[in-house]
Amino acid sequence: MRRPARRPALTALAGALAGATVAALTAAAIWPHPSPSAAGQPLRQLEIPLDAPAVKAGNLEFRALALRCGIAVIVGTHAEHPAKGRLCRIRVLVTVDDSVSARLDNDLHRLVLADGSRHPMDWEAMQIKRQPLTIDIGAHDSAQYDLWFDIPRDAAVHHLAVTNDKGMPASDIPLPQRDWPDHSA
Repeated sequence: MRRPARRPALTALAGALAGATVAALTAAAIWPHPSPSAAGQPLRQLEIPLDAPAVKAGNLEFRALALRCGIAVIVGTHAEHPAKGRLCRIRVLVTVDDSVSARLDNDLHRLVLADGSRHPMDWEAMQIKRQPLTIDIGAHDSAQYDLWFDIPRDAAVHHLAVTNDKGMPASDIPLPQRDWPDHSA
């Protein structure tokens, strides 16, 4: 007994796959996408990559990945928030370097300016941008998110002081000092 010919079906399938491949390659070539930072993460608009080394604070390792300052106002799905001075956003990666989980209170971190003043995170900006105020991180796991700070308009950032526990000494992550034009986010 003879099998029926399947060539028309295979030819149609090959044509469909070729067309899909051409469409995918064309879309990948022309579709806008963020450029990767030095840490391999895509950068957001006007964000600069940070190459600062990771620092330890207790059983946590902190790495600052990207920075953007000069933000005049932010808009979220449920509110907008004008800066009192200007907002700075620092993307951080926090890793638990232990076999136990950790609860991190982001209110312990401070953005230290060139004049030595220390600024707490901006709670309104954190909530509008839906970033964690506290976070639980599992053993040998990590989390990446943004810390938002509202600093005086003419201030220069110096470093981010991070800690994992109240009363523990902070570890410092150096930040680049540069002029930031005002923008919205």
